[in-house]
Parts: sequence; C-alpha cells; structure tokens
Amino acid sequence: MAINDLLHEHELAVRRASAATDDGERGNHFAKVAEYAERVRRMREDNAVKANLGPVTITITQPETIIYGTYTGALEQPSAAVAVNSWEGEGGALDPPQVVLPAGVICNDVRHYHVGPYVYQDLDRAVAEHMRQLSQQAADGAGDPPVDDPARD
Repeated sequence: MAINDLLHEHELAVRRASAATDDGERGNHFAKVAEYAERVRRMREDNAVKANLGPVTITITQPETIIYGTYTGALEQPSAAVAVNSWEGEGGALDPPQVVLPAGVICNDVRHYHVGPYVYQDLDRAVAEHMRQLSQQAADGAGDPPVDDPARD
C-alpha cells in the first residue's frame, strides 16, 4: 500500500472514531488509527534508509497518545494562542466590534421566535402557539402547515 493510501485510510479511521457512538466501536477505530500511524512511520523510515539518508528516529517526549498529524513532521506543538491566531483571517472567524457604551447604558440581546403572524420572546410560548396552529389546521383539514418566512428575521 502506498503512503498516500495509508494516510487516506488513517484519516478515514480518525473520522470513523470521531463519529462512533459506542465506546467499543470507538476503541476499535482508534486501534486502526494507531495501526495506520505506525505503518506510516515505518514506511517513512524505510524510504529514508532506501534513499541513504540513514534511519529516521522520532523521539516522543509525551505519553504514547496518538494525535492525528503528529507523525507527519516535527513533534513540537504550537502554543494554543499561536494555533488560535493562525485561524484568523480564514473567513470563518467572527470578531464583532466592541461598542463602548456610556456609563449606565446596558445592552441585551433578545431572541425573537416568529410563529405565523405572531412574535414571541419565550420559546415555550412560541412552541405552544405552533402546536395550537397545527391542531387548528388538523381540525380544519387544511393540510400542511404554512412555512414561516425566514427573511423576516
């Protein structure tokens, strides 16, 4: 099996382990993750020896925990602040501007739940109204309930 195939299978095993709902199943997938990681390490060492680069040794200073990606290069892990800062500017981070309010002014975010023509701030009341509308439509034989317009938000 080529190294790219091993890396692909390793990633699939990581995804399967992350998606597993049963602890036993998750353990089996993580065993596969460890197996693929070890095979990648061995293949890289063999390729280095074949290329007359000498044996490659990887020294693990942490407990033997397989973390996805640690075998692909240097084992030095960046600090958490560096990792978070590296995500900035990728288009997914939200950094809303901080508005300075004068003393005595408080800002609260309020959720609004739209149910038909009605607007609620309490989810329980919005759900109760939705159930009333559904039961009324069932009694009238109107069929499917109307779809709320999300553009009103």
